[in-house]
Amino acid sequence: MTDLGLIVGSGFGWLDLPVAERREVATPYGAPSGPLLTVDCGGRRVACIARHGSPHALAPHEVNYRANVWALHEHGVRRLVGVNVVGAIEDALEPGELAVPEQLIDYTWGREGTFGGGGRPVVHADFGAPFDATLRAALHDAIRACGLRARGGVYGVTQGPRLETAAEIDRLERDGCTMVGMTAMPEAALARELGLSYAIVAVAVNRAAGRERGEPIHAQIEKHLAAGMRRVRSVLERFIAAADAGAL
Repeated sequence: MTDLGLIVGSGFGWLDLPVAERREVATPYGAPSGPLLTVDCGGRRVACIARHGSPHALAPHEVNYRANVWALHEHGVRRLVGVNVVGAIEDALEPGELAVPEQLIDYTWGREGTFGGGGRPVVHADFGAPFDATLRAALHDAIRACGLRARGGVYGVTQGPRLETAAEIDRLERDGCTMVGMTAMPEAALARELGLSYAIVAVAVNRAAGRERGEPIHAQIEKHLAAGMRRVRSVLERFIAAADAGAL
């Protein structure tokens, strides 16, 4: 078993990874979103959690991010990749394309964002670079190896579950965000607290509010989600193969 792990968001069902094992686990922070899965990705077995449960039942603010990250860490995961569905803010990011963000801005509130406190040691994690550079570079390489365009960018993390207003998207763009989603935080910060290498491969499935170009957002999502997740699966297969070959 590789030390790579996956946390997969809204497109989990479309990723269609065969499940070799399901294990119910407990953590000091409660139950994860669902069973700890061992999935087959390109002939290699990888630990995986469906972020929103399966079927999709947990809103972004209801996800037990601490339990998810803790369970994977306890299972031996040391390099963690999040698979996230996002809306495209910048014009250059087309629906259906993949991006590997290098930065994020957190607009969420009320989520349990640390393993410390409550009698546990407080960790002031260095978070200037929220995503691991080595994992990011390897994901970019895997995307290009699949013949796809590899985007970077800044992930704006909103509270959800509602989508954003056009004015909110304008604000995010002024802040420097190039994509918007709801689940990168506190997942990224929790991974950092545990010393995990962490990066995200995001699939853009729609243009954000105010940028729809005449096509309703949910119609865009319906059009692009399945194909986008198939691209993600191809990328993950190459990425994991490279990791197993010692290229990371």
